[in-house]
Amino acid sequence: MRIKREHLTLLLNRLVDRGDARFAVEHPSDEIGELLTVDLTGNDDVTIEFTSGIEEYVAARDEIGRQYPERVYADLPSADEYRNAILASGIVDIANRDEVETFLNRYGDPDLMAGHPPAFAGFDTNLMPWRIDRVLGLHGGDSVGNVNGFVLATGVRDELTWDNKCHDTDPFVEAFGPVYEEYWNQPLGSARVGRLGLLAYRRIRDIEQAVEVQSERGDEAIIAAYDEYDRDYRSDILLFSNDRNFVERARAHRLLGQRVDFPDQLPAETTATWRDVELLLYMLAIVFGVVELPSVTVYGVWRGKDELDWQHERVKTDARSPKLDEQLVGDLSIVESYEELGN
Repeated sequence: MRIKREHLTLLLNRLVDRGDARFAVEHPSDEIGELLTVDLTGNDDVTIEFTSGIEEYVAARDEIGRQYPERVYADLPSADEYRNAILASGIVDIANRDEVETFLNRYGDPDLMAGHPPAFAGFDTNLMPWRIDRVLGLHGGDSVGNVNGFVLATGVRDELTWDNKCHDTDPFVEAFGPVYEEYWNQPLGSARVGRLGLLAYRRIRDIEQAVEVQSERGDEAIIAAYDEYDRDYRSDILLFSNDRNFVERARAHRLLGQRVDFPDQLPAETTATWRDVELLLYMLAIVFGVVELPSVTVYGVWRGKDELDWQHERVKTDARSPKLDEQLVGDLSIVESYEELGN
């Protein structure tokens, strides 16, 4: 069953009904196995416990690298990508939140009526896959440092675009089991992360107040394009990157650069909302390709996944219980019918 990320609450509700209010999220391999546990028994907050911290995950991934072909090892997210997928869900925070908020308080939310130039946010490629505009709170509301819009360099888009599809599922099936038959003709490893970045890029470009500027690939070309727009349109561009060199180059162009630091470790335990858990399951399914829950396999990619599935942030669920499958299909039908009436 294909289901949008925002509808994964239906799955969570059914797990609670089945007595699985506390459940593990696992990778199909024995080497990695359980990644974390989710406890939905609380009245409001969800408790997340990280079974596999950064060091444990690195050790397990390295063991897979020793046992299986390079293509299988490379398909697994790096430790940084694993951590960033969790960060993108909102369950853990960036490491330098106070520094970023100070930067936004100083340069964001300009008084346009007083003649101050508008503030636009721009991003380096390394931040785009991780829903960074949401993570940094750049959309107003209760967040600090609201910006007037976004500037996107096409060089960032191009750096997120590459073709690395699976045309031979045998190594994956032999390593981790038959669920990996679904990998056929789907993006592998970092190409899936790139697709996440492209989705964020297009969402900001097409839905938010965004300007797209032409550039080549590479830090210098991307920064030069931001700099040209900054000078031509008398605006303040706030550039964010995880790369210290990118930030220093931006500042050398007299642009407002700010590094975004990621945490070195995952906490043993934290709390989240149900919406956070929906996003967490989606992000983990994409970066790992497939994850397993009690009685359900969740595919981030599957044989036949198309552009609309990516655009609508769909995953595929395969309930190993016929009763659960029937319940989920019925629940989703009701929700989608209601949404059609609302439109």
